[in-house]
Amino acid sequence: MAKWFYTDSSATQQGPVDDSTLLRLHNEGAVDAGSLVWREGLDEWVPFVAEAGPLFGENGDGAPVEIGICAYSGRVYPASEMVPYGEALVGVGHKQAFVQRLMESGAVAVGDATESRLAYVGFWWRCLSSLLDYLIKLVPSWLCMAPFYLLSFAGGVAATGTPDEIIGGWSALMMVAYGFGLVAMLAFGVFYETWMVGKYQGTLGKLIIGAKVVNPDGSRLSYRRAFVRWMAKKPLNYVIVWIPATIGFGIMVVIMGVAAREGGGSSVFALGLASAFFVYAGLLALCSGVYWMAAFDSEKRTLHDRLAGTRVVWK
Repeated sequence: MAKWFYTDSSATQQGPVDDSTLLRLHNEGAVDAGSLVWREGLDEWVPFVAEAGPLFGENGDGAPVEIGICAYSGRVYPASEMVPYGEALVGVGHKQAFVQRLMESGAVAVGDATESRLAYVGFWWRCLSSLLDYLIKLVPSWLCMAPFYLLSFAGGVAATGTPDEIIGGWSALMMVAYGFGLVAMLAFGVFYETWMVGKYQGTLGKLIIGAKVVNPDGSRLSYRRAFVRWMAKKPLNYVIVWIPATIGFGIMVVIMGVAAREGGGSSVFALGLASAFFVYAGLLALCSGVYWMAAFDSEKRTLHDRLAGTRVVWK
């Protein structure tokens, strides 16, 4: 008997369990059609519905029972035990609740949930949402740095006394204000990404374009997973993108500086500096693959989506 692993409502791996236990968990609502499952022999995690047929037994021909997904509950049932409504199928026990929901929502046409798929947001749309988030965060970021800006302005206006007194007095205050601003900006960034994604399933930029961040099975992220996604997106991605590009630029500058000192002259150094900027731009573009890999991935995943196990989909 197969040993199954599955993801619960918070996308946390559970198991192993046997066939009957997995089916019981599904009947109790702990596992639905989109919950990811895996057993030995599968190349990757798949939705429960893809492997559910054999769990419900076989028909007279020895083939797995034909199954469908209830448009109301999202659970899997044998198709013979379901009631059709247009293109959709509804579990017999959910028929009354399904009709009530249709009356309340005013919906007429309901698609077949058995064939539904997540619609992943493409690379350029994700670029637009990131740009919108950047613009939205400009004002809060400026407010975080406001003490530093005010001290800098006051330091310029109140520049009286000896240069040593001015530099010594204001530099300490400015350094404290600058450090406070950086910490405040970091705290705001963590809160913005984690709280918005955990509560509303997306930052304002994503909500504006009509996208949301979900688990692979389409369920809502926990705050913990939203924070893990921020950790993979900001600190890790920034290290991967900026450090190699900066190191490459520095190496080129040093090499050209040595060449100029050994007789190459200023023209060689100027050419080397231009080459260093070219290397910097090239490395920056290459290392930014942590983002543009989404353009070539079937599920439009960036590196932080892969590490955090998330997807960005249309609502």
